[in-house]
Amino acid sequence: MSPLLPEGWMGKAPDSLGPDVCLAAGFRPQVGEMVLNLKNGSVALNTSSAALSRIQNKYFFAGFTNETMFSCELHGASSDNDNIDRCADLHPEKAKLNFYLLQMNSVRVVFTKALAFNTILTIRAVLF
Repeated sequence: MSPLLPEGWMGKAPDSLGPDVCLAAGFRPQVGEMVLNLKNGSVALNTSSAALSRIQNKYFFAGFTNETMFSCELHGASSDNDNIDRCADLHPEKAKLNFYLLQMNSVRVVFTKALAFNTILTIRAVLF
């Protein structure tokens, strides 16, 4: 994971922003090697100091590097910087459509309850 930059940011070069991070969450056993794939090769980090989660009884480990990280792997699972672009798949116009559909269904429920209540009152008034 690379640091996020504010929109229109015109500061330092991306390599000088600070460490890139690879976070491994929910793995077991504790001992293993996290491999960080960098521009100039790869770095292996020992996960023997990984923290244990009390809730899940699994381990968490963060691997840091000051160089640009392209991917990382641990226990056969890997991740790369292409995962950052998944946010581009979100469609806010669909959320707006879903909100309108939710409003329409709410109005239908209110009108149906009003119709049922009015029908019951009318039948009661006619019979009694």
